[in-house]
Amino acid sequence: MRVNGRDESGAVAVMVAILLVVMVGMLALTVDGGLLWTKFRAVRTANDAAALAAAYSCATGEGLAGAEAKATEVATANVADATNVEPNEYPQGCEISGGQVTVHYGGQQELMFGPAIGIGSPKPVLTEATATWGGAGGAANVVPLMLGMQRLSTCDIPWEYDENGLPDYSSPTPVPKDCFFWWDNGTPQDQTALTNAEWGLIDLRTWDIEKWAACPGNASQGDVSDWIYDGYPDSLLLSEPLPVPPLFQWPTYVCRGAGFQGGALNNDINAQAGDPLVVGDGDKLFFPINDSNQQVQADGNLCRPDGLDGACSVHKYAIIGFAVLEVVQVWTGQQAQVKCDHPADNNGSLRCLQAVWIGFQPGGISGSGGGQNFGLFAVALTG
Repeated sequence: MRVNGRDESGAVAVMVAILLVVMVGMLALTVDGGLLWTKFRAVRTANDAAALAAAYSCATGEGLAGAEAKATEVATANVADATNVEPNEYPQGCEISGGQVTVHYGGQQELMFGPAIGIGSPKPVLTEATATWGGAGGAANVVPLMLGMQRLSTCDIPWEYDENGLPDYSSPTPVPKDCFFWWDNGTPQDQTALTNAEWGLIDLRTWDIEKWAACPGNASQGDVSDWIYDGYPDSLLLSEPLPVPPLFQWPTYVCRGAGFQGGALNNDINAQAGDPLVVGDGDKLFFPINDSNQQVQADGNLCRPDGLDGACSVHKYAIIGFAVLEVVQVWTGQQAQVKCDHPADNNGSLRCLQAVWIGFQPGGISGSGGGQNFGLFAVALTG
């Protein structure tokens, strides 16, 4: 038998097989690629809408559970199979005053031609979106008056840890309870004890200042009043705590304010309170919490209480969070003595803040910035 070298029968079949693979690959690239891109745009829109919905829900007081439900409802309304691929994040919590939320929703896309060339189907399509909300004037409902972390009277910072030993800020807010903070600069004996809350004015203009930097002149009484009534025209965010127990919070430093605004400050705070006979109808106000073990003197060195660092004067407070309090009344004179059960030698120097403890906010207060707060809130996509 002789072999004919010019016989090309079957060659076309080989070429067609090769070209078929190439054509299917091109179809997979164009058709399946187009399907994936269309799905991505839909998922991205779903995340944007979900982030805005969650932010709006927090701003209107629906709470964390309400915000999560609203986010999922809106995401699935845009993409039917949208699911949470990671937990949604609320670094500053879901407080009405302001914060930030990042949502993580994804979907699945079936491929038409990919499986023919070994590409698995369906493919996950993932993205995320970030939205912020806050008072139209920035950080609203903040009182520029720090409370000492170690001297919080009958109230406490409810830090809890999860099973991995990490700080758990999602734990339920404790049952509100009455708190009484007194301050007395009357007699030398009172000055030594000073206070069970360690009040102190802070200058919000210097928020997040370097601990060794110089402080400007003191803020005026008008500045303090504006911050309480209209909000501070910027965010007051804090650094994240280290995720190891015992919890250590890198502080945000802020300059100490002048302490000459006693009566006017009382009036400003009382203007935000409700009827002193009806607990529960006042505004929720945010008081910065100072860790006195990290507060510093002018050169940036520690100036801890009880003489641990020798003779020094506190220059900057170390803020590690905000106490959320519903103010009942700032009492003075004999009423303050009775309310706070403090045997003052000079009633005129004593003040007593009665409030209801709502909770602790570790991440700070986020705001949209700019302009006076007229009771409105702003919601915007930021990522």
